[in-house]
Amino acid sequence: MARIAMVVSNGHAPDPRVAKEAASLAEAGHELIVYAFDRGRELPELEQAGPHVRIERVRPPMQMSGSLLSTGLGLAYFRAEVRRRLVRARPDAVHCHDQDTCSVGLWWKQRGARTARLPRGRFVFDAHDLYWTWALLPAPDARWRKTLATALRASHRRYARAADLLVTVTEGTPAHPGTAEIYRDWGCAPIVVWNAPMPIAAVRPLPERFTVGYIGNVREPAMFERLLSAIALIDPGQRPALRIAGSGRSAAQVRSLVADRGAELGIEARVTGAFHAGEVPALMAECSVQYCVYPTRRGNIDRAMPVKLLEAVASGRRVIANADTLMGEYIADREWGWTVAEDDVAALAGALRAARAQCAAEQQDVPRLQAPPLWPAQGQRLVAAYERLLQ
Repeated sequence: MARIAMVVSNGHAPDPRVAKEAASLAEAGHELIVYAFDRGRELPELEQAGPHVRIERVRPPMQMSGSLLSTGLGLAYFRAEVRRRLVRARPDAVHCHDQDTCSVGLWWKQRGARTARLPRGRFVFDAHDLYWTWALLPAPDARWRKTLATALRASHRRYARAADLLVTVTEGTPAHPGTAEIYRDWGCAPIVVWNAPMPIAAVRPLPERFTVGYIGNVREPAMFERLLSAIALIDPGQRPALRIAGSGRSAAQVRSLVADRGAELGIEARVTGAFHAGEVPALMAECSVQYCVYPTRRGNIDRAMPVKLLEAVASGRRVIANADTLMGEYIADREWGWTVAEDDVAALAGALRAARAQCAAEQQDVPRLQAPPLWPAQGQRLVAAYERLLQ
């Protein structure tokens, strides 16, 4: 049995992927310590998440304002505190979730393990996203953001090459590459662990009222503006209800937008905030179809497979997502739903009409879709990779 320290720069309240990975490794006999950054200073400092998983949350010494300076100072404190705790814990591997924790893992490999009087320090880089693309999110054309993204990409490449184990989230096809292909182009050998959902105990019937859902992180107001514009093109008596659930940097803006436009369009729209992973099946049961049409100029959505998409399919809900992307290819090949170009509002309205008709035809049946990747198999991939790493 090995001791594994995971480092994540959010409060792990919980972070679904971190929780699933820790649980799979614990079930394989390893001991897990999760070091999380409680920016809001509101979560328990110590928590036991199962017999072999302990969560230690680090609180910043000051209240963080959310500014770049405050965030930078807070993260610097978090990393320094985690380094101090690692020397005391003496783990066999430091598993860094995303790029903003990788300096801790690289330090452990190069110096920290020796400080703790260990013969070797293993550094695991778990790349949930292409981190540098987040710098472009608010304004993709801003020159300073492009400069920052270039610097972050170079740093990301350095960490990926230095890691003893590199984990990523998607593998592509000849037509649409995933994230793994980027790392292979850099000379790395990543393992692919899809951010897959847990199996659903029972797929629930579709709701009586046709309802478009969005269950996930709310970051992009533009995608909701386009959805509402598409709904406006549908005859008033055929317009769907909306069910949105999730937190995120644009949650308040989207809530206001949906309330105003929903009233104008005469549709029922229910918007709620953050939820736990255990609530996902019930939230999906309120939806007829899941909306996943993202702006593609921001982030790495062309290479992504959003977890909400996989959760929807596992719950027997078809999806409407981006055409000419990796997820779009999966949807077309497996008949998981419909794909449209992100800026084609008329095509989106057509997909909503088609989804309504499909759901009406299936109203009396429990929907049955080809299964997506599911976590038990993905968790075993991670366990097997650790077995090789720890030899």
